[in-house]
Amino acid sequence: MEKKRAKRKWPLAVGVVVAVLVVAGAGFWAWHEQPSFCNAICHEPMDPYVEGYYDNEALEAHAHQVEGVTCLQCHEAKLDEQISEGVAWITGNYEVDENGMIATVGVRSDAAMCATSGCHDWPETVAATENWGGEAGVNPHESHQGYALDCSSCHTEHGASIMYCNTCHDYEVPDGWTAPAKASAPADAA
Repeated sequence: MEKKRAKRKWPLAVGVVVAVLVVAGAGFWAWHEQPSFCNAICHEPMDPYVEGYYDNEALEAHAHQVEGVTCLQCHEAKLDEQISEGVAWITGNYEVDENGMIATVGVRSDAAMCATSGCHDWPETVAATENWGGEAGVNPHESHQGYALDCSSCHTEHGASIMYCNTCHDYEVPDGWTAPAKASAPADAA
């Protein structure tokens, strides 16, 4: 009699374990999708990124947060990259700058990434910056540099954006932006 009762309980026990694992997995996945996941696990170097996303109104990352855009909508979570990042974090094999930001450039943003459905409309962006700064023919989004520039040449999500055009030109630098160092003039050939 006792043996028969034990046989009937195992499917229930397995069902409970499976249900708990499914709920826990779904909860972990939902948490994984939130910006807070990154700095909950990796305080250094992720704290400045997540804090800026939530709290620094001068950053484009914060503007994205206000619009309801999460980190993973731009930073696609690829398993091999996450494993590599996790190993780098565990081994300490990464460098941070004086602001605590990762010292190496990770994601470069281009029109294919930024000008996607539901994000930035490229023709609208180009039209909005026509005759930029009141100067006829000047449009930073229709540069004479062509495709040599991508969005992240100027726009920095987690730091001050850079007026890349001023590497050669002298346009007005928008508030909160920085001016790059001037390009060196070519040496005259003798």
